[in-house]
Amino acid sequence: MRETVATSVILAAVAVPVGLLAGRPTVGLGLALGLVMGSFNGHAVVALLDRHMPFMGASIVRLTSLSSAAILVALVAGAPPWAGLLGVASAQVVMVVAAVRHGLQA
Repeated sequence: MRETVATSVILAAVAVPVGLLAGRPTVGLGLALGLVMGSFNGHAVVALLDRHMPFMGASIVRLTSLSSAAILVALVAGAPPWAGLLGVASAQVVMVVAAVRHGLQA
């Protein structure tokens, strides 16, 4: 999970200047915010499963909460809501890539 957070934060730091250079600063900001928020998804999985919540129920609660929060934060920051959601989705891709990489090393 540490690798997911670190990689997502680095990508978020890149998204802001890329958005500025592309003339879409709010999109870069939305992506960055979504990446940072989405990077903590793994921590949320562990926390919900530690509470003995069924995986399916935990997934629905977690993804609904994370998506709603990303939309809200993007709107408050003046970014398009889809950019926040795209950032969260990108963080999920980072998490999957990290998990597969660690799985292949084992």
